[in-house]
Amino acid sequence: MNSASISMGKQFKNNILAILSLTIAISALGYNSWRNEQSEQNRNIRQAGFEIIKETAKLQHFLDNATFITTKDQSNTPIEGWVRIRLIQSLSMFMNEAVQIKANFLLLFWKDNWQNLKLEQNTNNDLSIIIDGMVKEVRVELSQLN
Repeated sequence: MNSASISMGKQFKNNILAILSLTIAISALGYNSWRNEQSEQNRNIRQAGFEIIKETAKLQHFLDNATFITTKDQSNTPIEGWVRIRLIQSLSMFMNEAVQIKANFLLLFWKDNWQNLKLEQNTNNDLSIIIDGMVKEVRVELSQLN
C-alpha cells in the first residue's frame, strides 16, 4: 500500500464523526424542506376546502331565495350566482381532480339552466344535488390530509 491511501484511510477515520454529522445535517435539511412544502400544500387545500364549503352554503341560500321567494326586488339577480360559482371554480383548482370536475359541472349546469331557476323547482333540486356532491368530495379530500 502506498502512503497516500494509508493517509486517506487515516483521515477518514479521524473525521468520521464530522462526515456523519454533515450527512445527517444534509438529510435533515432535505426532510425539513419537503415537510414544509407538504404542510404549505395542506394549508392551501384546507383553506380552499373551507372556502368552497362556505361559498356553496351561500350559493344554496341564494338558489333557495331565487326559487322560493317571489318579490319584485331585483337584488336577487343571477349575477350573485355567477359570482359564487366562478369563485367556487377558482378555489377548486387547489383541490383534487374530483372536486375540480364537480365545480366545472356546476358551472356548466348553471350556464345552461340559470334562466329556469324561478320557473322550475327541479332546477333548484338539481343544483342542490350537484352542490351536495361537491361538498361531500371536499370533505373527503380534507379528511385525507396528512
